[in-house]
Amino acid sequence: MPGEMTLSPPAPLDLGRMEEEAKASATKRIASILQRPEQLERVDQYKRRMTRKKASVDTMLKSAVQSQLDGVRTGLNQLQSALQDVYEIKQSLDVVEETYKSIQPLKDKLSSVNKENNSFCQLGSAMENLKHIFTVPESVRKTAEFINESKLLQAHKHLTDLEMARDDLMFELHKQPQKSPTDNNTLTKYFKDVEKLSEDLGKQLWIIMGRVLITVRREPTLIVTALRIIEREEKRDEIVMKRKEQTGFLPVGRPKRWKQKTFEILERTITYKIEGNQMEDRDTNKMWLVRHLEITRQLMIDDLRVAKTLLPPVFPPSYAIVDKYVKMYHAGIASHIGDMIAQGLEGNEYVTLLSWINAYNSPELLKHPELNIDIKALGPLLEPTVIDDLQNQYLKNMRSNIMDWTKNSLVQDKKDWFREEHPDADGDGFYSTSLPVILFQMMEQNLQVAQMIGEDLVKKVLELFADELNMFAKEYQSEIQSYKERHMMDRSEPKFFIHYLIANINNTIAFCDYMKELRKRYLKEEFDDRLEEDEDNIRKDRFQLLTDRFKQIGNLGCSILLDEVWIDLRNSKCIDELLTKAWCQGSHCVDIIYATWADYSGDFVHLKEPFSVGLVVEARRRLLREYIKAILSKKLQLKNYTERKPVADKICTEADKLKELFTKYGSTKAGETDFGPLKLLAEVWKLRDTSMMQLEITGLVVKHPDIRTEQLISLLMGRGDMSRVEARQMVQDTVGEDDQMKPKPKGIFTEVAGMA
Repeated sequence: MPGEMTLSPPAPLDLGRMEEEAKASATKRIASILQRPEQLERVDQYKRRMTRKKASVDTMLKSAVQSQLDGVRTGLNQLQSALQDVYEIKQSLDVVEETYKSIQPLKDKLSSVNKENNSFCQLGSAMENLKHIFTVPESVRKTAEFINESKLLQAHKHLTDLEMARDDLMFELHKQPQKSPTDNNTLTKYFKDVEKLSEDLGKQLWIIMGRVLITVRREPTLIVTALRIIEREEKRDEIVMKRKEQTGFLPVGRPKRWKQKTFEILERTITYKIEGNQMEDRDTNKMWLVRHLEITRQLMIDDLRVAKTLLPPVFPPSYAIVDKYVKMYHAGIASHIGDMIAQGLEGNEYVTLLSWINAYNSPELLKHPELNIDIKALGPLLEPTVIDDLQNQYLKNMRSNIMDWTKNSLVQDKKDWFREEHPDADGDGFYSTSLPVILFQMMEQNLQVAQMIGEDLVKKVLELFADELNMFAKEYQSEIQSYKERHMMDRSEPKFFIHYLIANINNTIAFCDYMKELRKRYLKEEFDDRLEEDEDNIRKDRFQLLTDRFKQIGNLGCSILLDEVWIDLRNSKCIDELLTKAWCQGSHCVDIIYATWADYSGDFVHLKEPFSVGLVVEARRRLLREYIKAILSKKLQLKNYTERKPVADKICTEADKLKELFTKYGSTKAGETDFGPLKLLAEVWKLRDTSMMQLEITGLVVKHPDIRTEQLISLLMGRGDMSRVEARQMVQDTVGEDDQMKPKPKGIFTEVAGMA
């Protein structure tokens, strides 16, 4: 055959060549053994060994040949037997063929007998069904009575007999070679009441299934009866469908699929129950959704408890009734919530719904001790995208509410700034307004609601707070600035301007503390505590940035307070008179400064730290700058040591007076009150011998490296005994020229230079 391998005959044995090869091999073997003379003594030993080995090989060869011969003999005997069997089979097949040829005429003779047999079988079946045919009206009447009397098992037995009689007759018609529509219609019309009885019985079953949770507590046998009927119908459906595959016949009303219908009824009942407990709507009660969801929660717990404990004993295990019922309830809740969302929610309804969804898989519902249902097998109640949409809408509403709340709170608080009485003070006497408390309460309420919904929403709410507080901080700062401008137009109004400004500065401290608290409470795991107070930290989160923003507002308020003090000082002209002839002739500038600060300090005691400390520090520096500026401005035209000495002494005296002032009316946390730079400058003027001038200048530069060359020149020129050229030369010889490329450290003299 094509593709098969062709085997070539084995090559004949060349005995002569094999003998030569054996001798050559033996020669090599002997040569390898007898390589040394002493080995010749053992030739006999080698010979005996080889003889024994040869005998063993001969024995093995004889055994192998004998075995092969026995196998060949057995194979030949089997071939002979098989040949005999093939011959006998051929003879038998010839006999069968001859027999078939003789039977063919017999089949033709018996064809009439076959027809008579078919007719007999049909008549036998008709006789068997006659009793059913004649008793159909009576059976229909009895079945209807049983259904009306709720004797469901008896009704089902009679209904089954009627259906089987009808189906058998219809099947006989189906088998007929020539189908008669008239006969088919006649039977259908005759048995029309049977189908109606089936529907009536089904209605009774669906009533029982629809009230399954009530029935199982009062009369569980009814459910057992209904399920027995349903199971019987399921088995009948299976039989009918198998026969359809074989014969193509399908009885009327089949398959009934009553088991599937049972689950549909249960699902529909659950849906009606969920939707039906909504007694109110938005128009009749603003809390309608809260009430509706709470009733739904209680109803669901009660129903699932009954389903879990009472339904398994009455339902077949194949129904997996608990799992199915839980899934149907889960699907019904999800569908109902989806419908409510589609109809539209308003205001706090988003919070109510999100809170309920968050509590769905908690001990309040599915994880109730009596239920303990695993939601993983059910899937999410709502898709994540739907939850996100709800949260986003909730956040949108919250943003709008916060914007209105902060705006209205600020407007109301601003009205209080113009009251004809002091602001409220706490137990320590520190002023404040109600603004921070109102906003904090609003934020805490929203955070508590967000925590009920989920941690993810809390973070989103915090981000929203940060954004809105940032906008609020801008408005707050703008209102404080407007408050100042209004006051500048008429300094007698508002009457308690200073007091309410202090209250607002204290408010910013409350805001800063609240930002730190929020950060510690919600963001403590995301940021390193060591970076909490790092002002140069570029990784600051939103709350740290907000803290900085409110600190800026507080600093603005402190600056306005100092501006207020300085306006009074300038109005008294004590600042402008510094280092003038009037000042030299006995002006009481420092006394005015002392009295003014002492007066304002009575109000500043109501200011909280750290702004109270910062206020004192900044006031000191402002006064120090004013004095230094006056010294370097060359208002006095001094000519010699005699004129300089009293001026320098007065500078030192007033420096001590100012130190005393801020020691008495300043905070101990503000650091040492230092007006030392004034004394250093005075010492330069006190010096009579200019040969020591370079030493004084060097000491001044060492203590204040930020002092500029031009400032040193102005100081020397203020002595009255040096020209600009001489002063510049001395400064250059002492400290050299300013290197513009080299940054100078910042200090009090840098600030004075910035005032020019």
